[in-house]
Amino acid sequence: MIEVFYRYRVHRSQVRAFEHAFGPTGPWTQLFSQHPGFIRTRLFRHRDDVSTYLTIDVWEDKPVWDAFRAAQARAYAELDRRLRLLYLEELLLGYYEGTEQYALPADSKRGGDR
Repeated sequence: MIEVFYRYRVHRSQVRAFEHAFGPTGPWTQLFSQHPGFIRTRLFRHRDDVSTYLTIDVWEDKPVWDAFRAAQARAYAELDRRLRLLYLEELLLGYYEGTEQYALPADSKRGGDR
């Protein structure tokens, strides 16, 4: 599995629109969902800076992601152009390999204060 991490700095006036567009039901996910190797998208807002977000797009592997980008190059570029007004900065943090499910260590506690 490959996870593609992007960090965004968002126009404060565009936070809601950004959350929709880049969230799990938005147009990016709709485009990605057309490819069988797409697994899910996750969107996180920074705890202390409400204009900073992280997206994680999860794919079966890097070749699947590359195949999607090649097959959907025109649609990807058009959607990117349309939604670029929602943010000030986009930074690809990288591609990370991982396992399908993340499990808490057996001795960890769920919830509570840390």
